[in-house]
Amino acid sequence: MPGHRLSSCTRLHWACWNDEYVVFDETSGQTNQLDAVRAYVLHLLSESIQTHDSLLQEFSKIPALAELHNRSAFLTEIFDEFVAAGLAETVDVLETVEQ
Repeated sequence: MPGHRLSSCTRLHWACWNDEYVVFDETSGQTNQLDAVRAYVLHLLSESIQTHDSLLQEFSKIPALAELHNRSAFLTEIFDEFVAAGLAETVDVLETVEQ
């Protein structure tokens, strides 16, 4: 089963103003501006490996996201953005559990 986690070489520094987040990745030198939802997802990825389903469950706890009809596609878009930016990586959840 595929999951996502923060990239192993990522070292993040966070700043927040209202509902906007700026994340600086020390290893790549890149700065990323995130909205509150993306910041929440990145925070969850920094805590542990997350599957698509586990994050959809987290989304259902947030009233504004619970009503979003295309939550799954929105989450896929977020994962794709993070992978492209080098912030997250896709892993096989079963493989990481066995190690």
